Amino acid sequence: MTGLEATRAALRELEGRPFTAIGRAATLVWLTFGDDVPWVDHRGEHTVHPEMSLHLQCRWRLLNGVSTMVQEGDLYVPGARAGAGFEAGGEIGTSRFDDRVETVTQLVAADAPVVDHVCVGDEFDLQLMLSSGMSLEVFPAGRPEWEDWRFLSSGEGRPHYVVESGSVFKA
Repeated sequence: MTGLEATRAALRELEGRPFTAIGRAATLVWLTFGDDVPWVDHRGEHTVHPEMSLHLQCRWRLLNGVSTMVQEGDLYVPGARAGAGFEAGGEIGTSRFDDRVETVTQLVAADAPVVDHVCVGDEFDLQLMLSSGMSLEVFPAGRPEWEDWRFLSSGEGRPHYVVESGSVFKA
């Protein structure tokens, strides 16, 4: 099985799972799916962790029908609560991304969208269609030594699928 085929098979596991949250760590955007599952963190502490997550560091957009709700570029624009010293990837709550994610979070809580279909293109471009009419589109940049996106699935021995420089590897 090629890397593309394995990636397509792994991401099909998202189908039927609820989309539960979106947020960021600096300029890395994360989306979570499925139920919370028991997890032991790197310090050995027992906690819960989303069943599956997608980390994005390339161009992407989250649509509701044909309207863009939030996109990668929003990380780099000051939001309503940004001060004069705005810095992309800085304090949570200061970017336009943070402002727009509040609306997405409300819709997710109200609609409980489920992933209806996942499509991984030949260049590892990605589209997730959700039951609520929302969709996520991801456009890898293929920059050398730059991670475009990563799919993580919780569980013993489950690989992470990492798209970088137009190809995929398992971590």
